[in-house]
Amino acid sequence: MDDDALYRELQRHLDRMPVPYPASETGVEIRILKQLFTPEEAHLALCLSTFPESPKTIHRRMRHAMNREQLAEALDRMAEKGSIRKVEDNHGPRYSKAPLVLGMYEAQVNQLTPELERDVRAYFHETFAQSAMYTHRTPQMRTVPVHKSIEVERAVANYDDIRKFVEASPGPFAALNCICRQGKDLTGEPCRQTKERQNCLMIGGLATMMIEKRSARPISRDEMLELLERADRDGLVLEPQNAREPLFICCCCGCCCGVLTTAKRLPRPADFFQTDFVAEVCADGCQICGMCETRCQMDAIVSGDEVARVASERCIGCGLCVTTCPSGAVRLRRKEGRKAPPKDTQALYGTIFQERFGRLRTAAAMAGHLVGRKF
Repeated sequence: MDDDALYRELQRHLDRMPVPYPASETGVEIRILKQLFTPEEAHLALCLSTFPESPKTIHRRMRHAMNREQLAEALDRMAEKGSIRKVEDNHGPRYSKAPLVLGMYEAQVNQLTPELERDVRAYFHETFAQSAMYTHRTPQMRTVPVHKSIEVERAVANYDDIRKFVEASPGPFAALNCICRQGKDLTGEPCRQTKERQNCLMIGGLATMMIEKRSARPISRDEMLELLERADRDGLVLEPQNAREPLFICCCCGCCCGVLTTAKRLPRPADFFQTDFVAEVCADGCQICGMCETRCQMDAIVSGDEVARVASERCIGCGLCVTTCPSGAVRLRRKEGRKAPPKDTQALYGTIFQERFGRLRTAAAMAGHLVGRKF
């Protein structure tokens, strides 16, 4: 097939993942693929499945296009570029397709180009966010407050108290450049919220992998906690992976983060964030100082000359308004009908997969995976 047909086929192949990669009216999604895959790599990516597989399994689909050693080298090059996913276990390396977010885009940290940043941003606002991020399915990320903003609540789960989670975690920990701020810097739009750049925080196996790739620097537990404190001082929203055992914590602002900037355009952004809290104001204690309105990254608080008012349909429960309220008039209230997030990364994507494709198709895909069938 010619190149245009090849990349369109790759787009459709990626669109069959739990996190979709939909076609757009402008074709920007094809421009992105051409920057991430050579034609030869695109052909190889068409042989990969949603589920990680060994080079031996993938090689069976290659129809003798290359030998096993050449395939392994090609897969490693693509994983190094960040266009596919590589995982290691006791059985050796395994490879799979990667979603655009969280996946191929974030893997471009420290090698991002202005052209790719502009195309990803355009695609995010045009098509991707509405199809992949702002649905009523389980999201990939959630919002948690810093610990001191929920001290009034007792028996808070560890995954809601991110400081307690870090203190209990065996690590290791790592910090790498925030891809969103890096992209904004490249296009001449530096962050207005913070000067910090290395505040994309990794935990456990993901930290180890990013350190080994030399994309991230190792940090101590105390440094991890200090970066979380600094995020609160700078007015950044904490967004860990939507799991009880998250592998990363993003420190996000409303001027750079693709998730927040796109959500701010929605009339009811709170509908699309998994969070257990909502802010509320005690009218008697409010000093009408405007601090909470300034700190809010989602335009959820209005004060002006009157007592501050929280628009619950916009509040994502980050607690930034609580931590700096001089009178203590703002607090977080737990939402009704809370549900625990999935246990870990595997459970999270299994949930997303089932919500998108249904139980029968999920079961068929898993059965096919066991016998080496591509999905």
